[in-house]
Amino acid sequence: MARWVLYFLPNLPFPPDYLVFMLARQLLALAALSLLTMSNSCKKEDDPTPCTTSADVPSSQLDGFTATIAEPLPNVGQSNEYVVNSAAEYRALFTGSKLPVVDFATHTLLAGKTRTPNCSHVLTQQVTQACTGYTYRVRLAAGPCAMPTNVVYYVIIPKMPATAKVSFDVQMQQGAASEGISTITELK
Repeated sequence: MARWVLYFLPNLPFPPDYLVFMLARQLLALAALSLLTMSNSCKKEDDPTPCTTSADVPSSQLDGFTATIAEPLPNVGQSNEYVVNSAAEYRALFTGSKLPVVDFATHTLLAGKTRTPNCSHVLTQQVTQACTGYTYRVRLAAGPCAMPTNVVYYVIIPKMPATAKVSFDVQMQQGAASEGISTITELK
């Protein structure tokens, strides 16, 4: 290698072996520095903090609106869930000639329909937001009759991102004990 250096740099004030030694030393230092940098740049966090926070999302209802969804539910315990982000989706989902106005530029409508084994109604509903997405919890209360009924529920919340996931958690409460219609569905 010293001859190669001499060919390109014939008038050096120091021996060519010294130049080769210095170049090799600089390359070795550069390689060691590169390896050290690469090994530290891909280091994973040792103690990732799990996401445990959730916050209530403000929700509202449409005054005087009794929601009716035309899509049938043949089986008791079956639920359908909907995330509505446009006026076209809204008109296609709900039946009725005069639907209340919803501003879908600033709001999202979450809705569902569950077939219960008896006449039931919505007892409570709540929307929460966590790191993984939104959860819409609906608690239904059983009524006195033994006739299967379709229960429709909905809330209007501030506009969600288009990529947000929503899980629906619908529970049927019978008497003092909570029991069984529990549906969790993820939508994008």
